[in-house]
Amino acid sequence: MSKSKSMVVGFALGTVVTAAATLLSTPKAGKEVRKDLKENMDKMKSTFSSIKRDGIQLRAKIKFANKEKEEAMQETAASTIEKMEEEIEQDTK
Repeated sequence: MSKSKSMVVGFALGTVVTAAATLLSTPKAGKEVRKDLKENMDKMKSTFSSIKRDGIQLRAKIKFANKEKEEAMQETAASTIEKMEEEIEQDTK
């Protein structure tokens, strides 16, 4: 399991365990508990949506950075080969 996936699973599990412990230890009426549970679920959905959005943005940035790196490496390699060819040409004269 990847590190980020493991972190998300741990976060979700921690949220569920905390919510369950709170529900079981708090003396509230059924309506209040359902209301609190709904609010917590809405917050959790919002948090997961934010994490997903951030992950998509991060993936796009990484993809762009890799593309830029590839282009820079190709330019550097081409420049180095060109310089070496020039040096060899000068040495053979």
